[in-house]
Amino acid sequence: MKYYEDSVVGSEIIPLASYEVTKEEIIEQGKRWDPQPFHIDEQAADNSIFGGLVASSAHLFSITVWFGSKFPEKWAAVSALGFDQVKLHAPVRPGDVLTYRAVCAGKRPSKSRPDCGIVEYRGEVLNQKEEVVFSLVSAALHSMRNPENS
Repeated sequence: MKYYEDSVVGSEIIPLASYEVTKEEIIEQGKRWDPQPFHIDEQAADNSIFGGLVASSAHLFSITVWFGSKFPEKWAAVSALGFDQVKLHAPVRPGDVLTYRAVCAGKRPSKSRPDCGIVEYRGEVLNQKEEVVFSLVSAALHSMRNPENS
């Protein structure tokens, strides 16, 4: 288990997983959460500015959260605190294989929870061409191994 103290600003964290996006999943997610024609209807999507089906932002956010559970070591995370600077850089299409990387961008002890610290990450989702397709900044509350030493 890794704790707040183990977070090193500037260090990169890469999950041990990739994720292939399917046509069926794009349509299912689109119908449930973002029923735009370019997410749910192949013919309409072909005639859209995207020229085919694309994953919704809600879908990409969910995949990003899933990547957080695939890091090589488990973190003593207590809770997510927020997400900022969420950006869609390029469309994600059926068959795209996504990977994720994050950099620890900052950390500080929690003022309200003396047994925890706040860690900020800058995360990027990349497709099989190594193009960034989605990015965000996240903050999470992590348990401290030795709260009395901070």
